[in-house]
Amino acid sequence: MVLFGVALAFAWPGAAQARVYWSVGIGVPVYYGSGWYPGGWNDGWWGVPYAPYGGWSTWNPPLVIERQPMVVQTLPPGPAPQSFWYYCQNPAGYYPYVANCPGGWTPVPATPPPPPLGPAK
Repeated sequence: MVLFGVALAFAWPGAAQARVYWSVGIGVPVYYGSGWYPGGWNDGWWGVPYAPYGGWSTWNPPLVIERQPMVVQTLPPGPAPQSFWYYCQNPAGYYPYVANCPGGWTPVPATPPPPPLGPAK
C-alpha cells in the first residue's frame, strides 16, 4: 500500500503543484476484551475490523486583495490671511509696545515688508 502511494506521488507530479494531496491508510482493529463499549461492538471490538481509507483534498490559494495606491491631491496655496496690527489712540502706539488701551484697539492692516533690493533674476 505504501508502495502504491509512492508510485502515485511520482506518477502525478503536477498534483502537488495544484495543491492536491492523496493519503492512504489501513485501520487496524483494537481488542479491548469482552464486554460492550459505547459506540463499539460486543465482544470488545471497537469499530470495523478492517477500515481502508483514502482521500484527497484541495484548497484555494490565499485571497490577496491589492489596493490601489493612495493618491493625495494638494491644492495650490491660496492667499495668506490678512494680518492686522493693533493701534491705540491714547496713549498712541501699537501693541505690544502699548500694553493697555482704555479707548479700545483699532485694527490696522499690516503692511508687508518691502521687496529686497537687488538685481532681477
